Amino acid sequence: MSVIRFLHTDSLRLGSPISGLSDSPDWLRKVAGSAVRTAVTNVIEAAIAGRCGLLLIAGRLTESSQDLELAITWLKAQTVVLREHGIRLAIAGHPESDHAALRRLDAILVAPGQRMDVWSNGTERIECSVSSASAPGREGVLGIEVSTESGRRPQTDLAYVAVPSLTPSSTSDSIDGVAVSHDRLLQISAGCPQSIGPMERGAYGCQLVEVDLSRRVLTARTFMTDVIRFAQELISCRQGMAASQLGDLLKERSQSLATNGRRTIVVEWIIDGNLWLSGAITEPLSEFELLKNLRNSLHAGHSGAWPCRIRFSDHSTVDVGRHPSIAAKEFTAVVRERILKFSSCDRLNENTSIGIPMGAGSEAPVGLDLLRRVA
Repeated sequence: MSVIRFLHTDSLRLGSPISGLSDSPDWLRKVAGSAVRTAVTNVIEAAIAGRCGLLLIAGRLTESSQDLELAITWLKAQTVVLREHGIRLAIAGHPESDHAALRRLDAILVAPGQRMDVWSNGTERIECSVSSASAPGREGVLGIEVSTESGRRPQTDLAYVAVPSLTPSSTSDSIDGVAVSHDRLLQISAGCPQSIGPMERGAYGCQLVEVDLSRRVLTARTFMTDVIRFAQELISCRQGMAASQLGDLLKERSQSLATNGRRTIVVEWIIDGNLWLSGAITEPLSEFELLKNLRNSLHAGHSGAWPCRIRFSDHSTVDVGRHPSIAAKEFTAVVRERILKFSSCDRLNENTSIGIPMGAGSEAPVGLDLLRRVA
């Protein structure tokens, strides 16, 4: 066998909850509750589908040490299928103090400062051994290390350096999304199987690595395993687009993100451009109303995109020159709401004054300036 295949993933983060879905529907919160574990099982299935000989976890199983025992118990049941397919499990990135508990997984444990050597025994199986990172390797052996030091390579003929990270390495400089080794060295991050919050945007998964021992070439292809994906999408409105068309545009763009049903994309929509008001009743420009209408039109979006937020960019403008009364109504509504809000508090004060409360905010001067410019 001249080709070795293995799957590389970084920290699993078992036990970590997904945040940012507090106002989502029940079905999405239910999916989020098991999303991390589902993503990890997707990693295992990817290793089997890719006919790998090794599954490398180059990071911690959990973010909190308190979750480790429970994570090991759950992972032990999930990895039985790996052994049935002849796939070895290797765990690196844990301190040696965790190794006693990790041995329950029947895994190859690689401590900091150690290297795992992988080679072919001439059959369909691969052989693995662990040695000191400073020890020279044999010819025709793949050396795998976990390190964050740029440029450092294992002391072997072929070298793979796993760089633990929450996010995968960029594939912008790769060919068709496939990273290729240089000088028989490939250094890459796989990222976590699943993101756990709105700040972690984009695709999450693992790296499917193929090593050609005869050609001495390593390649890695990203394989997606995430169940919920967070994204930020920009909607650029053409000059002078009617505000009444905004709802349909949001719905169309949301439906264009439809998936195969295995993934839900949680989207923050950013609207940018110049809109104009036609005077129609159905022209909501309230971010809350736009979000509410979009969610209703998507019928909860079991697949595809679930909108978590809609906001206008700082450069967006609305042309109300043809309908100044709309600006006046908007202004009076804002001021009226502000007065009612503070008048309930002022009733307790015997020196209550009539008018706009001092310190109530900037709505009044801003609104007056808006009316001046419209007039």
